[in-house]
Amino acid sequence: MKILIHSNAPWVPSGYGRQCALLLPQLAKLGHEPAVSCFHGLSGSVIHWEGYPMFPAGQAPFGTDVLIEHARTYEAELILTLMDFWQLLPIARDLGELGQLGGCHTAVWLPNDCRPVAHADRAALAMSRAVPIGMSRWAMENLEKAGFSAARYVPHMVDGSVFAPMPAEERAEYRRNMGAEGRFVIGIMAANRDAVRKAFPEQFRAFAEFRLRHPEANAVLWVHTITQGPGGYNLVQMAEDMGITDAVQFSDQYPQVAGLLPDSALVPWFNCLDVLSNCSYAEAFGIPIIEAQACGTPVVVTHGSAMTELCGSGWTVHGDPFYNAVHRAWWTRPEIPDILAGYERAWSALRTPRGAARVREKARRFALAYEVGRVVPEHWAPALDALEAL
Repeated sequence: MKILIHSNAPWVPSGYGRQCALLLPQLAKLGHEPAVSCFHGLSGSVIHWEGYPMFPAGQAPFGTDVLIEHARTYEAELILTLMDFWQLLPIARDLGELGQLGGCHTAVWLPNDCRPVAHADRAALAMSRAVPIGMSRWAMENLEKAGFSAARYVPHMVDGSVFAPMPAEERAEYRRNMGAEGRFVIGIMAANRDAVRKAFPEQFRAFAEFRLRHPEANAVLWVHTITQGPGGYNLVQMAEDMGITDAVQFSDQYPQVAGLLPDSALVPWFNCLDVLSNCSYAEAFGIPIIEAQACGTPVVVTHGSAMTELCGSGWTVHGDPFYNAVHRAWWTRPEIPDILAGYERAWSALRTPRGAARVREKARRFALAYEVGRVVPEHWAPALDALEAL
């Protein structure tokens, strides 16, 4: 089957870009012929990357002006989107008609992070007659409640050969070089593109309170993000306002902006954390949660959306319902005292070498359920067989 993936280009170092890069060779191994419609990361001409055709972005946002023509040019039998599907509302009916004409059907690997399914996503799915694919069990339940009985479950994937625990000696040396020897290291990896979802203020405040309560931890907060992204916070200023400037280390900015950080560059960062804090308001999946655990690092996450089921080794944080007026649905706002309690539970569990080893081993075992070599035969192969039979 000729499959046109519509997403970020596979070389873009984003969550979706990395999933696209993992998926391409796996689809080929299953006997399919994949290509990518790159609405982000390529413009101006068709190229080949690793032998796969790459179609460029158009003039309209999210490729709404070129996706259908790309599919026709490639003679695709299936469009597989990996993006916020509601952004394709302007062409949703056209996608539905394309499938009705006996040509190209559409499947949507849907980033659903609120309950019920976002109003615009429901509208786009209904008009396009697309088959939704939930990234989490939570999303599958959500889709079924919304009446999408054909929905399937395929989680995001991790390359367990890349995201893996480092030898103890290497980890200790890296921590020494980073000034983290003898310190309790909490990490946050999140896009700083809006002023709500990733809960930077709540997590910064919880960290500030943890430092005051537990000076013996000598805690440091490592933050991997753009410190002042478009639509996001000024995180340097936020750290200053919360009195934690001396305990926050931001990752170098230029390599992130320029896309110069391969996955392998992130592995030492994940390994050398004591715990990853991913206390977002909502996550459709939350790839860093699994990448951290694949490296043996436990997590503190919000008890909500996909995050709960991804917490194999770590601690969940409760919160209050938060109404998202854009999606006309609900997220979960993490409670600062509960984030603090999560950090304290992590600190307590990891204080002894035996306790830390037990938690880290559990994290690695759990994450391997999302290893690409398992997800493809267990989930993608049957899903694609069903789609091919449409």
